[in-house]
Amino acid sequence: MSRPPIGTLRGAASLDDESYVDFVEGMRAFNLSRMVPRLVGAGDAIGATMETQSPRPRVQDLFNALDHAPAAQMARRMMRSTQMMMWRGTGDTYRRIAGELEGWLEHAESAAPHLLRIDPDFAYPEYFRAQDIHLQPGNYHDDPLAGFVFHYGSKVFFTGGNDDDRLHNVMATWCPIEGAPERIVDFGCGVGQSTTAFKLRFPEAEVHGIDLAAPMLRYGHARAHELGIEVHFSQADASALEFADDSVDAALAMILFHELPREVAEAVVKEAARILKPGGTFTIIDFPHIPVDELSGRHCMRLFDSWYNGEPYAPAFVHSDFTALLQAHFDDVDPDYRPAATSTGALQIRVCRKSA
Repeated sequence: MSRPPIGTLRGAASLDDESYVDFVEGMRAFNLSRMVPRLVGAGDAIGATMETQSPRPRVQDLFNALDHAPAAQMARRMMRSTQMMMWRGTGDTYRRIAGELEGWLEHAESAAPHLLRIDPDFAYPEYFRAQDIHLQPGNYHDDPLAGFVFHYGSKVFFTGGNDDDRLHNVMATWCPIEGAPERIVDFGCGVGQSTTAFKLRFPEAEVHGIDLAAPMLRYGHARAHELGIEVHFSQADASALEFADDSVDAALAMILFHELPREVAEAVVKEAARILKPGGTFTIIDFPHIPVDELSGRHCMRLFDSWYNGEPYAPAFVHSDFTALLQAHFDDVDPDYRPAATSTGALQIRVCRKSA
């Protein structure tokens, strides 16, 4: 028998396991609050000095220079170590109760089969299979328990700040959707926290979460069923959807595009433009643009994430003119949308509206 739930999260197998993950969460919180600011500060200071040098150094030179800053060394080591410890702790605990968890998934699938579509012949794209995203063992598709592990891992990532989905519920309000939408699509929905958040915001809407990974969708479906929130989950590639032209009122891509190669990202934007109704909105919440030659601590952090945390496409995304890509398919693009009286932290919101 597993431990009690933590918010909307399935409990660990034992108190020892839960305590271990809590310890890792505390380590991450310490690193984010004490060490990472020192890394960023050191990067900014060294970068400012490099700006005066000729020839002008590259960001790679700044990244290497931080190897000699003790605070940066500590921050980097803790980022990598806590990530690996997080996956080990969450994966190990759920494998101990795998039978119980599989039964929970099957119960939801028996109770609400019409709300989950899994394609047994689905072929995962090579770019997706090539790397364990965020270092999660087996990636999101090759471990039957990936949804459970991801959700517990996200508790550590958010250092407990999203245990009841409150961050996703807030982010759902960042999308400027007017009136009473009939259909909303959540691109790359993962375990469906933003999907259920949309349903709570618009109870009368038909809300769909789409994702490549079957284990994530199975978990998202079971979780939504337990919460009593009726949303649809489908295994699909966001670059080739089955929705008809002009059939969707609003779409969201939350923390998705930095995980995609450029050509796939363009295909997804094109598909969003196709399925949206005239006047419909496509909201993208993701990393902000960083000039390729910027010598800063935040730039070094993004490169670290790419090289040491399974984010191979993130540098190309933040360096690219993503706004230009959006403008190639939408006439009305707000590249830096700001919700009223809300801080978006380190994220940038881009809103596209299809011409009426």
